Formats: sequence, structure tokens, C-alpha cells
Amino acid sequence: MEDESDKKTDAKAEEKPTETLASLAERIEKANAESRAILEEQKELAARNLLGGTTNAGVQPEKPKEESPAEYAKRISEGRL
Repeated sequence: MEDESDKKTDAKAEEKPTETLASLAERIEKANAESRAILEEQKELAARNLLGGTTNAGVQPEKPKEESPAEYAKRISEGRL
């Protein structure tokens, strides 16, 4: 009896690897297809960002600090330009 059950187990074990490999290959193909779709979306978004550009509307440039004649003389005497 043990021989018969061993043979059945061996037969199932032989069938499983090919089924498992086939299912793994199928899952990998699906994952690759999803990855390709995501990559295409990312490329499109990057292109839109690049071509969209930016504006500086409403941004005021920072005004340089005005220094007094005393501060200017001190800075020059210290050798800082």
C-alpha cells in the first residue's frame, strides 16, 4: 500500500513543477505588462512636467541689504568684499 501512495505522490510531484512553472511564468508576464504600463504613464507625466514649464509670477526678487557708510568702511577695512 505504501508503494501505491508513493507512486501517486510522485506522479503529483512531477505534474506540479510544470504547472507551477507555467503559473509562475504567467504571473511574471502579467507583472511585466503592468510594469510596462506604469513606466509609460511615468514617461508621459515626466514629459508633461518638462514641457509644462514654470513661471515666476508673483515672486518678488529679494532686495539687497543696504549698508551704511560705517558698515561699508568696516567691511572694506576687514578685507571682505
